[in-house]
Amino acid sequence: MENEKDIMKKEGYGANCWIIGHRCYRCEHKWIPREKEPPQICPKCKSPYWQKPKTRFTKTDKKGAKKK
Repeated sequence: MENEKDIMKKEGYGANCWIIGHRCYRCEHKWIPREKEPPQICPKCKSPYWQKPKTRFTKTDKKGAKKK
């Protein structure tokens, strides 16, 4: 019964719609673009790599380490 009441409340708020926007992988900032072209930097953290997810390395797996 509680789940049915929650669903009824959600339906009363209006229609669901999807808005096309951008999301920074670095700071997870979300924004709606003004222009059709993708921006060069994130407007919040100013990172030029906002479209690329961070690569995480462990102590044993470093970029310059040689593999045996």
